[in-house]
Amino acid sequence: MEFFRNHWIRIAYLLISLGALLASLKFKDKVIGSDAYLNEFSYFGVVATLVALLVAVFEVLHSVHVSKSIRDEAIKLLKQARDINGASFVSECLAVLDEANEHVSGQRYVLSLKCFQHFRRTYLRISGPENLVNEINSALGNIELGLQQATHTSPQAPLDGRKKSKIQKDILNIKRCLEEMNPAKRGEYVSS
Repeated sequence: MEFFRNHWIRIAYLLISLGALLASLKFKDKVIGSDAYLNEFSYFGVVATLVALLVAVFEVLHSVHVSKSIRDEAIKLLKQARDINGASFVSECLAVLDEANEHVSGQRYVLSLKCFQHFRRTYLRISGPENLVNEINSALGNIELGLQQATHTSPQAPLDGRKKSKIQKDILNIKRCLEEMNPAKRGEYVSS
Protein backbone atom coordinates (compact mmCIF):
# COMPACT_ATOMS: atom_id res chain seq x y z
CA MET A 1 0.00 0.00 0.00
CA GLU A 2 2.92 2.32 0.75
CA PHE A 3 4.17 1.82 -2.81
CA PHE A 4 0.85 2.97 -4.31
CA ARG A 5 0.65 5.96 -1.99
CA ASN A 6 4.17 7.09 -2.90
CA HIS A 7 3.85 6.48 -6.66
CA TRP A 8 0.19 7.17 -7.43
CA ILE A 9 1.06 9.85 -9.98
CA ARG A 10 3.30 7.50 -11.93
CA ILE A 11 0.70 4.75 -11.84
CA ALA A 12 -1.94 7.22 -13.10
CA TYR A 13 0.10 8.41 -16.07
CA LEU A 14 1.14 4.84 -16.90
CA LEU A 15 -2.53 3.82 -17.10
CA ILE A 16 -3.42 6.92 -19.14
CA SER A 17 -0.49 6.24 -21.50
CA LEU A 18 -1.55 2.61 -21.98
CA GLY A 19 -5.10 3.78 -22.63
CA ALA A 20 -3.88 6.27 -25.24
CA LEU A 21 -1.76 3.57 -26.90
CA LEU A 22 -4.64 1.10 -27.03
CA ALA A 23 -6.97 3.78 -28.39
CA SER A 24 -4.43 4.68 -31.07
CA LEU A 25 -4.23 1.05 -32.16
CA LYS A 26 -8.01 0.62 -32.17
CA PHE A 27 -8.77 3.80 -34.14
CA LYS A 28 -5.68 3.73 -36.37
CA ASP A 29 -7.58 2.82 -39.54
CA LYS A 30 -10.17 5.56 -39.06
CA VAL A 31 -7.54 8.24 -38.50
CA ILE A 32 -4.95 7.51 -41.15
CA GLY A 33 -7.22 6.09 -43.86
CA SER A 34 -5.53 4.67 -46.95
CA ASP A 35 -2.28 6.69 -47.20
CA ALA A 36 0.02 3.93 -46.03
CA TYR A 37 3.34 4.23 -44.25
CA LEU A 38 3.87 8.00 -44.03
CA ASN A 39 0.52 8.59 -42.41
CA GLU A 40 1.03 5.65 -40.09
CA PHE A 41 4.45 6.91 -39.07
CA SER A 42 3.19 10.45 -38.43
CA TYR A 43 0.23 9.11 -36.51
CA PHE A 44 2.38 7.04 -34.17
CA GLY A 45 4.75 10.01 -33.86
CA VAL A 46 1.88 12.18 -32.66
CA VAL A 47 0.75 9.47 -30.24
CA ALA A 48 4.30 9.04 -28.91
CA THR A 49 4.60 12.81 -28.48
CA LEU A 50 1.34 12.96 -26.56
CA VAL A 51 2.43 10.05 -24.36
CA ALA A 52 5.77 11.78 -23.71
CA LEU A 53 3.96 14.99 -22.88
CA LEU A 54 1.75 13.13 -20.40
CA VAL A 55 4.80 11.45 -18.85
CA ALA A 56 6.58 14.81 -18.49
CA VAL A 57 3.55 16.55 -16.95
CA PHE A 58 2.92 13.75 -14.49
CA GLU A 59 6.62 13.50 -13.56
CA VAL A 60 6.54 17.20 -12.71
CA LEU A 61 3.45 16.61 -10.56
CA HIS A 62 5.18 13.66 -8.88
CA SER A 63 8.27 15.79 -8.17
CA VAL A 64 6.09 18.50 -6.62
CA HIS A 65 4.40 15.88 -4.43
CA VAL A 66 7.75 14.45 -3.30
CA SER A 67 9.15 17.93 -2.63
CA LYS A 68 6.18 18.79 -0.44
CA SER A 69 6.58 15.53 1.50
CA ILE A 70 10.27 16.23 2.06
CA ARG A 71 9.52 19.80 3.14
CA ASP A 72 6.89 18.64 5.62
CA GLU A 73 9.25 16.07 7.11
CA ALA A 74 12.08 18.62 7.34
CA ILE A 75 9.79 21.09 9.11
CA LYS A 76 8.74 18.38 11.55
CA LEU A 77 12.36 17.41 12.30
CA LEU A 78 13.41 21.05 12.66
CA LYS A 79 10.62 21.64 15.17
CA GLN A 80 11.69 18.57 17.15
CA ALA A 81 15.31 19.76 17.16
CA ARG A 82 14.24 23.24 18.26
CA ASP A 83 12.12 21.80 21.06
CA ILE A 84 14.92 19.52 22.23
CA ASN A 85 17.29 22.48 22.21
CA GLY A 86 14.76 24.47 24.24
CA ALA A 87 14.41 21.60 26.69
CA SER A 88 18.18 21.57 27.09
CA PHE A 89 18.19 25.29 27.90
CA VAL A 90 15.34 24.83 30.38
CA SER A 91 17.23 22.00 32.05
CA GLU A 92 20.36 24.14 32.32
CA CYS A 93 18.35 27.03 33.75
CA LEU A 94 16.73 24.78 36.35
CA ALA A 95 20.13 23.45 37.45
CA VAL A 96 21.57 26.96 37.76
CA LEU A 97 18.53 28.16 39.73
CA ASP A 98 18.91 25.19 42.11
CA GLU A 99 22.53 26.17 42.63
CA ALA A 100 21.62 29.84 43.16
CA ASN A 101 18.96 28.87 45.69
CA GLU A 102 21.42 26.61 47.48
CA HIS A 103 23.91 29.50 47.72
CA VAL A 104 21.18 31.75 49.15
CA SER A 105 20.47 29.10 51.80
CA GLY A 106 24.18 29.01 52.64
CA GLN A 107 24.36 32.81 52.69
CA ARG A 108 26.87 32.81 49.79
CA TYR A 109 25.19 35.70 48.03
CA VAL A 110 28.03 36.57 45.64
CA LEU A 111 27.97 33.04 44.23
CA SER A 112 24.20 33.09 44.14
CA LEU A 113 24.26 36.36 42.20
CA LYS A 114 26.72 34.92 39.67
CA CYS A 115 24.53 31.84 39.22
CA PHE A 116 21.47 34.00 38.78
CA GLN A 117 23.18 36.20 36.20
CA HIS A 118 24.21 33.06 34.31
CA PHE A 119 20.58 31.93 34.46
CA ARG A 120 19.40 35.24 32.97
CA ARG A 121 21.78 34.90 30.00
CA THR A 122 20.61 31.35 29.33
CA TYR A 123 16.95 32.19 29.91
CA LEU A 124 17.02 34.64 26.99
CA ARG A 125 17.27 31.65 24.60
CA ILE A 126 14.02 30.10 25.83
CA SER A 127 10.62 30.84 24.38
CA GLY A 128 7.33 29.91 25.92
CA PRO A 129 3.75 30.97 26.54
CA GLU A 130 3.43 34.71 27.06
CA ASN A 131 1.81 34.44 30.48
CA LEU A 132 4.68 32.34 31.89
CA VAL A 133 7.34 34.53 30.26
CA ASN A 134 5.69 37.63 31.74
CA GLU A 135 5.53 35.99 35.17
CA ILE A 136 9.24 35.14 35.04
CA ASN A 137 10.22 38.54 33.64
CA SER A 138 8.38 40.35 36.42
CA ALA A 139 10.41 38.50 39.07
CA LEU A 140 13.86 38.71 37.46
CA GLY A 141 14.69 42.28 38.39
CA ASN A 142 13.48 41.89 41.98
CA ILE A 143 15.56 38.77 42.55
CA GLU A 144 18.71 40.25 41.06
CA LEU A 145 18.25 43.45 43.05
CA GLY A 146 17.71 41.43 46.23
CA LEU A 147 20.86 39.41 45.55
CA GLN A 148 22.83 42.59 44.80
CA GLN A 149 21.73 44.00 48.14
CA ALA A 150 22.54 40.70 49.86
CA THR A 151 26.16 40.86 48.63
CA HIS A 152 26.63 43.94 50.82
CA THR A 153 25.59 42.18 54.02
CA SER A 154 27.98 41.07 56.73
CA PRO A 155 27.80 38.79 59.78
CA GLN A 156 27.12 41.89 61.87
CA ALA A 157 24.34 43.03 59.47
CA PRO A 158 22.88 39.86 57.87
CA LEU A 159 20.17 39.77 55.24
CA ASP A 160 16.69 40.11 56.70
CA GLY A 161 14.89 36.73 56.88
CA ARG A 162 11.87 38.04 54.96
CA LYS A 163 14.06 39.26 52.09
CA LYS A 164 15.91 35.96 51.97
CA SER A 165 12.63 34.06 51.98
CA LYS A 166 11.22 36.33 49.25
CA ILE A 167 14.26 35.71 47.03
CA GLN A 168 13.94 31.95 47.50
CA LYS A 169 10.18 31.96 46.85
CA ASP A 170 10.70 33.98 43.67
CA ILE A 171 13.41 31.58 42.49
CA LEU A 172 11.10 28.62 43.15
CA ASN A 173 8.29 30.38 41.29
CA ILE A 174 10.58 30.88 38.29
CA LYS A 175 11.48 27.20 38.44
CA ARG A 176 7.80 26.27 38.41
CA CYS A 177 7.19 28.44 35.36
CA LEU A 178 10.21 26.98 33.57
CA GLU A 179 9.02 23.45 34.30
CA GLU A 180 5.66 24.33 32.75
CA MET A 181 7.43 25.79 29.71
CA ASN A 182 9.71 22.78 29.26
CA PRO A 183 9.04 21.29 25.79
CA ALA A 184 10.31 17.87 26.93
CA LYS A 185 7.41 17.72 29.39
CA ARG A 186 4.98 17.36 26.50
CA GLY A 187 6.25 13.91 25.44
CA GLU A 188 6.59 14.65 21.70
CA TYR A 189 10.16 13.47 21.42
CA VAL A 190 9.86 9.81 20.73
CA SER A 191 12.02 9.06 17.72
CA SER A 192 10.02 8.15 14.64
